[in-house]
This record gives sequence, C-alpha cells and structure tokens, in this order.
Amino acid sequence: MEYAKAAENILEYCGGSKNISSVTHCATRLRLFIINKQQVNLEQMKQIKGVLGTVYSGDELQVVLGKNLIPVYDETVKLFNADSSEQKVEKNVSQSNENKTVKAKLQGAGGKVLGFVSAAVTPMIPGLVAGGMLKTFLLLITLAWAPFAETQVYTLLSYVANVPFYYMPIFVAYGAAKKLGGTPIFAMVAAAGLVYPDFLTLINGEQAVSILSITVTPVKYGSTLLPALLIAICAYYCEKLLAKILPGLVRPILLGVGTIAITYILGITILGPLGYIAGTYVANVFLWASENLGPVAVGALAACMPFLVMTGMHHAVTPFMVQAIADPGYDPMFRPAYLLHNMAEGGACLGVALRAKNKALKAECFSLAFGCIVAGVTEPAIYGVNLPLKKPMLGVVIGAASGGFVAGLLGATAYVYGYSTILAIPIFQQTIMAIVIAIIVAIVVAAVVTFILGFNEADANL
Repeated sequence: MEYAKAAENILEYCGGSKNISSVTHCATRLRLFIINKQQVNLEQMKQIKGVLGTVYSGDELQVVLGKNLIPVYDETVKLFNADSSEQKVEKNVSQSNENKTVKAKLQGAGGKVLGFVSAAVTPMIPGLVAGGMLKTFLLLITLAWAPFAETQVYTLLSYVANVPFYYMPIFVAYGAAKKLGGTPIFAMVAAAGLVYPDFLTLINGEQAVSILSITVTPVKYGSTLLPALLIAICAYYCEKLLAKILPGLVRPILLGVGTIAITYILGITILGPLGYIAGTYVANVFLWASENLGPVAVGALAACMPFLVMTGMHHAVTPFMVQAIADPGYDPMFRPAYLLHNMAEGGACLGVALRAKNKALKAECFSLAFGCIVAGVTEPAIYGVNLPLKKPMLGVVIGAASGGFVAGLLGATAYVYGYSTILAIPIFQQTIMAIVIAIIVAIVVAAVVTFILGFNEADANL
C-alpha cells in the first residue's frame, strides 16, 4: 500500500488541509476534525485502498484504517503540517466557524454532547491502556512470585502505571482544549492545579480554605473527567474574551496570566466541585443498573457495543469506567461488556472462516478473529467482514448479549483498568473464572449463530 498517496487522497477528499482543524488517531482510526462537511467526499474516500470505512461523530470524521493506521497517520500529519502560511491563515479564520459549531454542540444534548466528550478523551486512551496493562503485568508477576511486590522495581513501575489515571484531568483538559480550538497549555495548567500536591494538602487540612471569600470545597480530583471538561471550556472562553479586551501592548503578558488565574479560581470553587458531583452521579447510574438489573444490563450493553464502535461513541463512556475503578474501586459492567463484544466479533469471524469456501477469506477471517480476541482490535473485523456480510453482525449481537448475560449472572468484575482482550483477564482477579466462562460463551455463540445463518462470501470487504 502507498501510504503517502493514501494520505494525499484522504486530505484531498476532505476538501484540503484548510478544511481540517486538527488530526489525531486512536487504535485503528484516523480522526479528522472537519470545518465544512459539505466539502468532504465520503464516497471517493471509501474507494481509497486500505480504507475500511468512514464514520462521522459530530464534526469529527473517523477514517477506519486498521493495520495501516500509523503509516497513513504519519504521512497525513506531514502533509497537514506542510500547509502554506496562506492556508494556515484561512484555517484560523475558518476556526471561528468550527468554534460556533462546537458551541452549538455543547448546547445540544445526547449524541452531540457525547461526541464532544469522545473527542476530548480520545488522545488519552493509549495512556490509560498502557497504564492499565502495566498494572496487569505487575499483578501477574506478583502472583507468580509474591516477593516481587516488596521490591523497588515494583514500587516505581506502579507509580508510572498510576500516572495516566491519577492525572487524568490534565489529559482530558488537553483533549478538550484541542477540540475547542483553545490553547491547550492554559487548560492543562488550570486542571493540574486540581491535583497539585500542596493544594491537596491544604484543602485536606483542619482549617477551611477560601479564595476571594469563596469557600474551596475539598474534593479528590484524581481520575475525574467532568471537572477537567468544564475547566477546558472555561479556559477557552476566558482566553477568547481576554484576547478581545486586552490592549495589544500587554496582551502577550496578561492573556495567559488572566486565563489560568480566572479559570483556576472558578475551577476550585465552582466548576471542579460541580463536575465531580455530576460525574459521581453518572457513574452511580451505571453501577445502579448493574446492581439492580444484573446480567440484563451487562448483556444489553455488550449487544450495543458494535454499534457504539461503528459510530465512534464507545470512548465516550471510558472516563466513567475509569472513575468506577477509582471509586468505588470496581467495574462490573463496562469492561465486561467491552471485552465480551470483542470476543463476539472474533467468534463471528471464526464462524465465517469455518463456513467460507474461499481459502483467502478463510485465512483472513482467522487472522481477524485473532486480532479481536488476542489484540482487542475489532474495526477490521467489523468493516471488513461482519458488517459487509450482514448476517454475522447478528451473530455478534447475540454472542455479545449471551456472554454479557453470563458475566453479569456470575458476577464478573474488573478491579484494574486494562484493555479489552483475552490477555487482560487477570484484571478480573477473584472473578476470573466468571469472565473466562463468559468469554467462551460469547465466542462459541457468535461462531455458531454465524455459521448457521450463512452469508454471501462475495460481499466481504477484503
């Protein structure tokens, strides 16, 4: 595959670099924030070799590239950053239109709000996965050799494994600021103030703390989402307001000072506590559903996961999953559902491989099944096989729902953040057998249903 040519075509069919405000990526998708959707030619983009599909999430265009993602991303960034100064000026002018779109999005509800949240948290997902899997590996080593837990190697690696979670507000602020079009460092500094060690010592002391006669509520902000989102939004509007009212002579000095000072004061007095309370309630709603609806809730979420993945909205609930791990310290719903959906995608690919007559399709489906089950990457399976063949998607839904129901029934619970792959089952600790049984059910049911229903091999997008 010619990665440079693919990147060039992607930018061309997006209406050029001047129609894009930023370029990011997740595990399998190139994420482009579009200024004017009418300039985008999705049909032509889908014909590019290596492109498995395209999905819009708000004003974010997600180009599914699977294993070709990183090389194409690298080439895309090179082209994007090589814009002429004239194009950059045009992009900055057009940014105001994008900001209006974002403002309208924030005033909306449902999918638009989740789209903003998803775009804000996407940049930190690799860090969360890395930290969670490092904690998992450390756990495995201690299970094999208990004295390892007393070594400095274990202690120091545990510190770095906890960093992506404890300092999550800083990473969320970065993603949200990039999405809004503000200066990321201003939002990041204000958010970092929430977890600054001396600040935490002060508010947890015996004396009440106040600033400008406003009481500072003592809150633990580590591993929180909404406080950082609110702070990023506040920083963005503060920066824009100060840029308009400050004289040009003092603007370079006072713009940053004013932005971080105002945002931080509002953050520790109003926005932070408000976001913490709202985030806690949201997490409790999901936990309530798990405790009171039991296996039905886990099964329903697992069954919906393929559609959340296809719309790019599966990352929107990630921060709440992290918050559940932080408080109350376990996740009986999100991670089981995520994991079992991946297993069901792999199971459906196995069903296709077992029934298909085309040898090339058989080999590719076995490879995709391995990717889903062992690597936890499902987009190539979704867009390459299961969705184009249609009936395997029914196998995915039934398999995921069955596995989720069994997981909820047996009490499968994640106690550490990790990836949704079979290699991450140690994060379920004392409920490990429950998730193992649920995984077997999800894979077998998805494979059997797919095999029985059949499909038209010619429809595969491979």
